[in-house]
Amino acid sequence: MAYLELYVADDDAVVAYFARSLMFDQVAVARHPTQRSTLLRSSTVQVIVTAPTAEDGPVADYLARHGDGVADVALHHTDLHELVRRAQAAGLNVLAPVRALSVDGTRTARISGAGSVHHTLLDTTSHQLRLPPGFAWEAEHLTFPAPVTSRASMIRPQMVDHLTWYLPAEALEPVTTQYREAFGMRIASNDQTTAGTTVANSYILSTASMVFVLVAADRARQPQPGGPIDDFLAAHASAGVQRIAFHTGDIVAAARMHLRNGDELIPAPTGYYDHIPALLADCPPVRARMDEMRALGVLVDHDNDGPLFQIVARSPHQRGTLRYELIQRQGSTGFGRRNARALLLQTHQTEPPDVPQVPDARLRPRREQFRPALSIGRRRRLGLG
Repeated sequence: MAYLELYVADDDAVVAYFARSLMFDQVAVARHPTQRSTLLRSSTVQVIVTAPTAEDGPVADYLARHGDGVADVALHHTDLHELVRRAQAAGLNVLAPVRALSVDGTRTARISGAGSVHHTLLDTTSHQLRLPPGFAWEAEHLTFPAPVTSRASMIRPQMVDHLTWYLPAEALEPVTTQYREAFGMRIASNDQTTAGTTVANSYILSTASMVFVLVAADRARQPQPGGPIDDFLAAHASAGVQRIAFHTGDIVAAARMHLRNGDELIPAPTGYYDHIPALLADCPPVRARMDEMRALGVLVDHDNDGPLFQIVARSPHQRGTLRYELIQRQGSTGFGRRNARALLLQTHQTEPPDVPQVPDARLRPRREQFRPALSIGRRRRLGLG
């Protein structure tokens, strides 16, 4: 995965959230007549936050329909022509054909994805570039260069663990087929989860470098609309990415940092910790920190390879259509059934009420000065100079 691009109404607030609560570096800014982008980075993870600066343009149009969300999941590939050919054969649309960028010669293309998402495709030579191609980056300014050996590097996101997509029921099988045929993704697992009145079917698709969790309501077992998946589809007006899961090396420390920064973590469902299997509760990594995880609301599960821990922060976005999850794996390579149910219950219990779609409300004056991620005092407290 090359990068994720978010379209947001208030980039100041979202950039501040990433810098403060997820400890991302602010790396560069790029301006366009109708939009502004900020590049954020943590370890190998790159996130571009783009906001409109005019009432017209693709970003403003996206926000008027969908609200804040993941607009682009950009991917590297060795043979763009072959990938575009497979994508077309799978029924995806070519939004921009393969071409070489004049500045550095990097080849790019763009295809449609599921729902509100598209995919920028980059050839593997772009790995050598400091900044993602295709943007008029004006400045490079690393604001939080945490040493690899520092405590901060354990807390900060180290990679995108997976993306969770919510889809209409009728789209689950076609989208699964399209991603398998276009990107060569394999089905790692498929399951059915019941949480309250919601009955959801899911596929976990994976390659060596990315994992997509595709989720849709089961209309045969849940014929009436309602619940977290339908709420998301109504608020977002489309299928899309509902949650980005970042891998962290210390989920307890990361959760505490969220709370210190005034963020709200979504609590575990009622009675969740009373029903943890004895085999899991007695696992040394779980037993050693169970009291802390219970107090913070960290979800605990396991697969055949070991335990995993997850926690979700309340959405910082206006319509609540995008959330951020932290996940720590200690040997686990999959997803536990207990947590799949708990995550659906969390979403259902905390969805915000419907937010009217008022396009003009998203535009506001913006400071043009590049924003520092951390104060000098905080940098010194963290031992970063």
